[in-house]
Amino acid sequence: MSRFIKSSSAYTSDSMEGPERRLFIAVLSQAVHDAFSSHVPRLEKQKAQTWLMSNSKDFKDICENAGRNSGYVLEKIRRKILKENGWNVNLSLRTQPRRIRKQKHLTGNAYYAAKRANAYKEENDRR
Repeated sequence: MSRFIKSSSAYTSDSMEGPERRLFIAVLSQAVHDAFSSHVPRLEKQKAQTWLMSNSKDFKDICENAGRNSGYVLEKIRRKILKENGWNVNLSLRTQPRRIRKQKHLTGNAYYAAKRANAYKEENDRR
């Protein structure tokens, strides 16, 4: 479907707000509504969440035609679902701890220049 819309010269502008774009936005909005509303039956809620998390071609096409980045939408939905299920989504996924840089030892002229600068600073602080 996206090939047809992309091939037409009438739909080349991303800033255009046509009825097709509003339709795709409505489809995406309805899926999000179904996935997180409390009054939606459990099976429909699970289907909506599964579709939003699937990253399928249909999901990507609908996001593209709605003018949304599918990766961004997928990440936001994933975080919201995990948060509702009690997961801490604010943790970093780094596998290695951060390296702490050691301060280099000054040698030679740099050592004496730093020592003079500290002495000068201390002298000015006393005044």
